[in-house]
Amino acid sequence: MATLAILRKSAILPKKEAMFWLNRISMRDTLVYLFLLFFISFLPNIILMIANFEQGQSHISFSQFLLQIIVFYPFFMLFVVVTGISILAIGSWILKSFLQRKLAYQQLWKMTSFALLWPLIIYHLLFFTPLPTSIAFLVGLVLLYILMYQMISIYPKNRK
Repeated sequence: MATLAILRKSAILPKKEAMFWLNRISMRDTLVYLFLLFFISFLPNIILMIANFEQGQSHISFSQFLLQIIVFYPFFMLFVVVTGISILAIGSWILKSFLQRKLAYQQLWKMTSFALLWPLIIYHLLFFTPLPTSIAFLVGLVLLYILMYQMISIYPKNRK
């Protein structure tokens, strides 16, 4: 139930009350939300990998392949998600520095992870258009940092 509430609040970002509510979410709940969001996002890739498995071209059996996907793919996905959000949060930290706001990296990390909902949806919608994947990625990235700019701007400036 908490994941659905997080999803609802993430969908209405950059509203102030949603942002402050999400900043009170524990890191465990944040990681569970991210894992579920990206699991749903990567699910079509998993299904395609399983459907396109060819026994003759691979040196492993289908059951070994399936076991690797079930065991290792979630760990790999979690690693990619945490690393990717950490890199995107560095961009948010640079934006915070330019805007001269009082925010810690941990807050920016959580804000970045919650702000990824709409860019991820837009990316997947653009993925099915004839646009190159790089353009879809750039549109999602620009949308993410527009949201981050709006969210960071709400916080007070540093005192000199």
